[in-house]
Amino acid sequence: MADVQVNQSPGGGGGSSAGSSGWIWAIVVLVVVALIAWFVFAGGPGGRGDETRIEVETPAGGGGTPPPQNPTPP
Repeated sequence: MADVQVNQSPGGGGGSSAGSSGWIWAIVVLVVVALIAWFVFAGGPGGRGDETRIEVETPAGGGGTPPPQNPTPP
C-alpha cells in the first residue's frame, strides 16, 4: 500500500485568512448565480413586462381567395 504525505505551509495565521477568502468566494458565486437567474427568468434589464404589438395590414378589398363563380349548365 502507498504512503501519502500531505504538507501544509506554516503561514496563514491559524486559517483565518483562508476562511475569510472562502466566504468571499461563496458570496461572489451567489451573486453570479443570482444574476444569471435574473436574466433567464425575468428577461434581464428590460424585463418581460413590455407589450408585444403585432400589426397586420389587410388590403381594402378584403383580399384572400375570390368567391366561387356559378358555373353555367351544359
